[in-house]
Amino acid sequence: MGLCSFIALFSCKKDEANIGAKILDNPHEILAEIVDSFHVKTFSKIEDSVITSGRSSIMLGSINSNELGIAKSSLFTSLVPDSLDRVFPSSDFQIDSFYIQLQITDVYGKNINQEFEVFKINEAVNEDSIYYHFDSLSVGEKLGSFVLNIEDSGVYKFNLDSSAASYLLSDLNSDYDSDEAFKTFFGGIYICPTTNPSLDEGAIYSLNKTGISLHLSFSTTNGMDDEYDTDLLYTVEDEQNIFARFTHNFTNAEVNTVFTDSTLGQEFYYVQGLSGAYGKIEFPTLQKWFDNDSTNYLITNFEFTIYTIDNPIFTLPDQLVLTYSSSIGLRTYKTATLNSEENSYRFEISNAEINTALENGTINQLNFEISHPFPGSNPEQVKISGGDSNSPPSLKISFTSY
Repeated sequence: MGLCSFIALFSCKKDEANIGAKILDNPHEILAEIVDSFHVKTFSKIEDSVITSGRSSIMLGSINSNELGIAKSSLFTSLVPDSLDRVFPSSDFQIDSFYIQLQITDVYGKNINQEFEVFKINEAVNEDSIYYHFDSLSVGEKLGSFVLNIEDSGVYKFNLDSSAASYLLSDLNSDYDSDEAFKTFFGGIYICPTTNPSLDEGAIYSLNKTGISLHLSFSTTNGMDDEYDTDLLYTVEDEQNIFARFTHNFTNAEVNTVFTDSTLGQEFYYVQGLSGAYGKIEFPTLQKWFDNDSTNYLITNFEFTIYTIDNPIFTLPDQLVLTYSSSIGLRTYKTATLNSEENSYRFEISNAEINTALENGTINQLNFEISHPFPGSNPEQVKISGGDSNSPPSLKISFTSY
C-alpha cells in the first residue's frame, strides 16, 4: 500500500523526552515537529443508485474519455398543454410547424455534432415517485430527431417530424379535460443521444428543467382557422415531472481496471458526477499509531489533501465532498474547493469526530468516500492520484500529547 505524508505539530511545556525539539526564544515553550508516514488505501467503486428526479438540473448528451469511458444521459419528462380548452379539426388541416425547445444552462466537454432522437412515452412520469439513474419508461412512436452542437447557454429550438404532430391532436375533447387526462393520452417525451463520441470528445448539456417544451402550429385548409386555437404549447408542469437516465460503457476505460482490481487504485482512482464512480479512502495504520501505549493524543486538527490530474477537455469540478459515518451513525460530509494552482482539494474533518473514532477503535469503520457534491445533476469527472502515485494524498494531523 502507498504512503500518505503525515505532519504533527504541537506546543507544550519543555520536556526533555522530546526528541528533535526546537528551542524557541521563550525558554518555557518548545515547538516540536514530527514527520511520519501512514499507509493510505485508495480505489474506486461503481455508484449503483443515484436519484435523478427532483435534481437542480437535468443533463443530456454523451462524452467519451480515456479515464471513465463513454457516459450518456437521456431524459424522460411529462408535458401538459398551456390550455385545456381545445377542439381540433378531424380533417381539412395541415401542420405548419412542430419543434422542441430546450433552454441550455451549461456545457461540459468538447462540442461535436451529436444526434438526439425524440420519442413519445406511453406512461407519464409520476411526480410522487423517486426515479434513479437506471430507471426507464415505456417508449412509443418516434417524434423526430435533431443535431445539437452548442457552445453557449441560451434557448434553442429544433424541428421535429411534422407528421408525428398528430400524436398530440385528439378527436376526443375528454383527452384535454384535465392535465392528468392529457398525460394518459400523451405520456410525455423521451430524448436520447445516439452518437458515440470519439475519445476525448463529446459534450453533456445542463438544461433548465422547466425550459423544455413542444410547440405545434396548424392551419385549416378550408378557411376555418378562426374556429380553433392553432398554436399549441406543451411544457413541463413541475420539476418533479422529469428525470434522467444514465448509461456507462467502461469497457476500455482506465477506471474499469480499478473496478476489477482495487489495488490498482493505488496509482489513480476516479470520481464521476454522472453516477459512474466514486472514490474510497482507508487509513489502515492510523488506529495503531493512536493506540501507542507510550503516548496519549488529543487531535486538534485533521486535514486530508488529494491531488488530481488536469484534463483540458473535461475540466475539474469546483468542489468535491468527503463523506464518512459520524459517531452517531449518520453520514457526514465535508466540502473542499479546488486549488487550481495545485489541482488539489483539502478536506478538514471534525477533530472531535476523529478523536471519538480513534478512542473507540472505530476509525477504520468511518467508511471515507470521495464523490461529486451533486451526483445525478452534474457531469463533471476527475482522475485522482493514489497512494503509490507521484503525488500521493497527504494527511496532516495536529495534536496535543499528554
